[in-house]
Amino acid sequence: MRPPRVAASPAALECRLHSTVGLGDSTVVFGRVLRIAVAPEALADGRPEVTLLRPLARLGRNEWSTLGEVRAIDRLPYHP
Repeated sequence: MRPPRVAASPAALECRLHSTVGLGDSTVVFGRVLRIAVAPEALADGRPEVTLLRPLARLGRNEWSTLGEVRAIDRLPYHP
């Protein structure tokens, strides 16, 4: 399958609908990611680099946000 993509976006996710949940007068959509495409210029050492992706987030109404400072924090090991 070749779903349509936004030409200016450095990354795209191909998803299959998992479920929807009604929440008040809105609907939350959950999908299963099938494929990920990332432009070569947004990769560092073969992996997506968040500072090169320059993600945009919708906060609500007409409000949007970009990332501020990006920090690497080591994960703590998980032992159930």
